[in-house]
Amino acid sequence: MKKILLALQFWEKDREQAMKVAKLIADLQPGFSDTADFLFVSRFDCEQDMRTIEYVSRKFNVHHFINTRFRGSEWPYGCNSLWFGTMDWVYTMREAEKIPDYKAILTFEADACPLVPNWLNDLSQFWDKANQKVVGALQTAPAPHINGNALFSGDLPFLKWITRDVGNCTPHAGWDFVLAQAFKKKGWADCPAMRSWWQMAAMSPETYEQLTREGVVFFHGCKSDDVLRMVREKYVR
Repeated sequence: MKKILLALQFWEKDREQAMKVAKLIADLQPGFSDTADFLFVSRFDCEQDMRTIEYVSRKFNVHHFINTRFRGSEWPYGCNSLWFGTMDWVYTMREAEKIPDYKAILTFEADACPLVPNWLNDLSQFWDKANQKVVGALQTAPAPHINGNALFSGDLPFLKWITRDVGNCTPHAGWDFVLAQAFKKKGWADCPAMRSWWQMAAMSPETYEQLTREGVVFFHGCKSDDVLRMVREKYVR
């Protein structure tokens, strides 16, 4: 069975938060995962946290690298560079047969995290059923696009298209918005189990419970520790 690659992207100012997300993912995993592997991607000017990598490696096969090829900074250029660097690493390593043939890559950031323990199985099953190249939370503003905390195909032709044909994008807008129409042509699907809200300062327990009742298993957008704390309180003993 092909796995998903969980690609967590971060820079110096959100590294601490990203490591909290990584540890939560490991703590929610009941045993060694046969559904996903883990990839830590740091910006060119940010070191890896080897203690967290060791912690997560108890539950996942782990890869890590510093994205030195793409050196954008600030928003959105820094985010664009991290994402293209991630996909470039996956394609290069996959073409060289140095990593497994992943069915999908979940690219995500420090303000995204799972809401329930079974999140990986749910996303894996939805990916299989959707049978598209991009699966995630469909946004309507400023125009339809899949938020970049999403699943992308691990097929070599798709990865080659992203990394060699597209290669990069304007530093003046987010890559997920810039490439929206191209992704739509390749094939995308809105995933009800994934939710993305823009720049959410905090999340109440009522909102968290409502999301889980609606079947959301992966959330992006909360800038505080609220979600991490509530998931830990409910599921991690």
